[in-house]
Amino acid sequence: MKLKRIVTLLAVVALSCGGVYWYSERRAASADVSYRTAVAARGSLRSVIQATGTLSAEETVDVGTQISGTINDIYVDYNDKVAQGQLIAVMDNRTQQAEVDMARANVLSAKADLAKAKATLLKADRDLKRTRELIKKDLIARSELDADVASQATANADVMAAQAKVTQYEATLRKAEISLGYTKIYSPVDGVVVAKNVEKGQTVAASYQTPSIAEIARDLKQMQVEVNVDEADIGSVKVGQDAEFTVDAYADATFSGKVTQVRISPSTSDNVVSYTVIVKVANDEEKLMPGMTANVSLVVAEKKDVLLVPNAALRFRPVASTAVTMGPPSRRGAVAAVETPGVYVLIDKKPAKVEVEKGISDGDRTEILSGLEEGARVLVGFNLQAEKKK
Repeated sequence: MKLKRIVTLLAVVALSCGGVYWYSERRAASADVSYRTAVAARGSLRSVIQATGTLSAEETVDVGTQISGTINDIYVDYNDKVAQGQLIAVMDNRTQQAEVDMARANVLSAKADLAKAKATLLKADRDLKRTRELIKKDLIARSELDADVASQATANADVMAAQAKVTQYEATLRKAEISLGYTKIYSPVDGVVVAKNVEKGQTVAASYQTPSIAEIARDLKQMQVEVNVDEADIGSVKVGQDAEFTVDAYADATFSGKVTQVRISPSTSDNVVSYTVIVKVANDEEKLMPGMTANVSLVVAEKKDVLLVPNAALRFRPVASTAVTMGPPSRRGAVAAVETPGVYVLIDKKPAKVEVEKGISDGDRTEILSGLEEGARVLVGFNLQAEKKK
């Protein structure tokens, strides 16, 4: 009984599948396949690489301090324009001023010691001169001459040592004065303050790295886009190529620039390797701001008056019969896949393959170098229209 039920179930399934097959074949046989076409025409074409990047000033200077201390005053704020040499901040200088005063006092003391040593040398020179005159007259012993010579040499050495000490303390004074100068922070360039990193009363420590006081962009009328280009596309990017980009803040505006640098240092994120490409752009109206995200098109190639077909024509594959239901076409009776680039045209109402040589592409259209005539209608898709009942 169990075996009989299984056989009966299999028979029912087979009859059902047969019925579906017969119905679909009858519908397909009554279907009328019509193709959508496009005309191969001449036009202009640009091959571009799409990427994203970040806008930044062409040159940004991070102004810092070389000493630790407390910020007494800061004279700039965001967006302020500053000139080279302009005072932008002052730090508490009491410690540095005390070091300068101490160093200055040491210099004065060393100079006094030098003057004393010179006086001693002068006396030794005179004593030695008198002793030599007395020796000539045999009025004193020879040992007294030797003692005066030694005294003169010692006095001369003391003068040299005192002079060296003066030089040492003067160097210490200059160092202390330099440290005192570090308490006043000046702008190194003409530009605009794009970041203020400290406030009045804040303590900064320069133990391991230079604390940042402010960031100054030299000239916001000349900016750059740091573009991240995938490793698969970087081989097509060259210095001097044109670039266009848009930013979300001005969606209707297109900005242009030029590739000025292709950096060879890679960066890896989530196992994706990319390279940084620098695009310089003029910002005369100062619409663009540092940090904006740019949607960049790097122009790899541009051609005019070339024969073009839609990319859909190169992807299109006709079939012998097509199901009436929506969805991918049936693979039954499919034409063999085209191994070489080609498009299809209608000959005697039947699709025929024409092999072509491709050129550049912009993602929507492709240049045809040979194999196709201008004005030819190429197949780009198909429509299924149910045959009208008579």
